[in-house]
Amino acid sequence: MHADDIYHLLATGACPEACWGATWRYLDHLGFDRVIYLATSDISDRPSVRTTMPDGFQSFYMDNGYTQDDPFLQYCLSSPVPIDTGKAHMDQYAYLTGRQKDLIATAGDEGFNAGFSVAVRYPSTHGPEGWNLGSSQSAREVEAIKAAHLEQIKPLLFGLSGRLGAAGPTVVLSRRETQCLDLLSRGLRIKAIAVELGIKPVTVDMHLSNARKKMNAPTTKNLLRKYWETAEKAKGGHADPHASF
Repeated sequence: MHADDIYHLLATGACPEACWGATWRYLDHLGFDRVIYLATSDISDRPSVRTTMPDGFQSFYMDNGYTQDDPFLQYCLSSPVPIDTGKAHMDQYAYLTGRQKDLIATAGDEGFNAGFSVAVRYPSTHGPEGWNLGSSQSAREVEAIKAAHLEQIKPLLFGLSGRLGAAGPTVVLSRRETQCLDLLSRGLRIKAIAVELGIKPVTVDMHLSNARKKMNAPTTKNLLRKYWETAEKAKGGHADPHASF
C-alpha cells in the first residue's frame, strides 16, 4: 500500500471504510502499528474513533468514559506542532491526572509505547480532529520514522480530514474487523479471507459478526449494503437497492 493509492481513493470518492483500511495499512507499513484517529463534531458529545489498537484497549477506553477526558483530545489536538505521546514520554507531562496516566499506561501495556500527534483540524465550532501515530517500537525508533516520513504523511492525513465518518456516530472497528470487511467487500469468501489473513474461517466469522453489531447490520448482506451505500453517498450518488452480494 502506497500513499498514491490513498490519494486515488480520495479522488474517486471512496467510502470511509475503504479510506481507513488503506490508510492504516500504509501507516503500519511505515512502522505505526498502533494508530488512533479521533474526531469530534458539534452534533455529538462523543468523538468518532478508529484505531488499530487491540479490542481490549478499545473496550477499556469506552467503558471507562475516556471520551470525556482523553489527554490526546484535551492537549494534543490543540497543537499544530506534533506532540510526543505514549508510555515512553508520559513522565514529560506533569500536568496529567492519575486517571489520564492510567489510560496511557494501559495503552502501553497493549503495545502503544511511543508516538506523536498530527492535528488536522484545530478546536473550532466543528471540534478538533487528528491522529495519534503510535508504535510498539522504542521512542528513538519512532523519532527516526517521524524524521523520515512526517512531511509525506501530513498532507495525506490533512486530505483525509472529514473523510472517515467524523460527523457520524462513533464506530470503533478493530484492525481484524476492518481487514475482514475490506476483503469481503472485494468479493472474497470466508475461506479465502481466512487464507489471506492466516486465520481460521471461524475467526473470520467472529470478526464479521462483531462488525455487524457495531455497524447495526443484522446480516452480512446488510453489512455489505451499508458499505456500498456509504461509498455511493461519498460520491454524491445513490446506492442500487437491488445490488447483489
